Amino acid sequence: MPVLLRFSLGQHTVPILGMHQLWITTRVHPIAMKIFVLVQLFSQLGLFASACTEVRVTSKDNSVVIGRSMEHMLDPKSHIILEPMGSSHTARLKPENCKKPITWEHKHIVAYMDSLNLPIILGGMNNAGLSVSALMFPGFAKYQEVPKDKCTTAVSSLEFTLWLLGNFASVKQLRDAMKTESFPLVFAGKLVLDFSFDEHYSVTDKTGEGIVIEFTENGRLVHDNTVGAVTNAPPYDFHMLNLRNYVALSKYAHEELVLGKTHFKPTGEGSGLLGMPGDMTPTSRFVRAAILANFAGPVKTSKEAVKMAYHILNTVDIPHGVISDHKHQGLADYTSWAVAKDLTNNALYFRTYEDLTIRVVYLDNVQAGRKLKIKMASPTDGFKDVTGDMVPAEAHTEL
Repeated sequence: MPVLLRFSLGQHTVPILGMHQLWITTRVHPIAMKIFVLVQLFSQLGLFASACTEVRVTSKDNSVVIGRSMEHMLDPKSHIILEPMGSSHTARLKPENCKKPITWEHKHIVAYMDSLNLPIILGGMNNAGLSVSALMFPGFAKYQEVPKDKCTTAVSSLEFTLWLLGNFASVKQLRDAMKTESFPLVFAGKLVLDFSFDEHYSVTDKTGEGIVIEFTENGRLVHDNTVGAVTNAPPYDFHMLNLRNYVALSKYAHEELVLGKTHFKPTGEGSGLLGMPGDMTPTSRFVRAAILANFAGPVKTSKEAVKMAYHILNTVDIPHGVISDHKHQGLADYTSWAVAKDLTNNALYFRTYEDLTIRVVYLDNVQAGRKLKIKMASPTDGFKDVTGDMVPAEAHTEL
């Protein structure tokens, strides 16, 4: 008989019931059932329609840093996973009616973020200085059909990110490879039934060159990322066209307005940014991220660039509870984590919603030849007691 499951993630317990009732039999493999339940839950809640944002910051010493936020209704339980150079990799997903999935060997050390221990690669970097981010692209993605003679060289949309990180060192290499017939077709990665996740892909290298790869009804499209910002749907060319609506924005304050004999001065600083959108839709976040990334003052070093990336991501940070709907009571989109990838110094910085302490993994300093991982949501407390560091203060009158 049908039963009602209650699935717990973090502080939330959610009934798995709604559009489709979940039937359980003793013949279902536990791992398959786990995947089914997770994807059933995520599909019902729309949890993959996330509000991801990415920005690029370049310092005066030519260090390139990519900042990226990740939003979900529930904790994605992400790890940072590090795979060594030369490691053999077999894709966990394959095209329908294909006997063998694509395989490859990593040409670089690869660090990436996963989700729920499933073959969902959210983004990462390699020690050649390449960053790849998979950002949600709902309603617009249309992946490629795979003929039988190419099925063993095709890669799923969920693992395309990892395949790119394992095989390429620069955007130029990737551009050249995409011109060849041997470049893999990308098919819709489906974990159960017909449910797949729509994504597009931001790729940036340590020179600062960036592209956005999209698979749509118009085929595979490659856009130059000249403004250093990426969000979600609509397609990237729409976001670039939409920036023309904000040509009046400026980092400089407006002059006073004179109407008749009355002079109206700005009420405070920041009048040059009047009209910059402040909501959390993808189009508004794109404008905000692009404007702030380009208006921000220069930074000298890579660590300053990391801090600047986090300051910009703060403007799109979503506190828990502010984005929800009447259907999903008690659940709300929020910024579960944010990373900053220093492509010049092979450093991956991260922080989580529960702990704003910025931690870092250096790709070049890990033990060679071993696959490693760290749970992102492993709090270090986030607060430091400095009461004991206080010293006697004397009154001073001088400036």
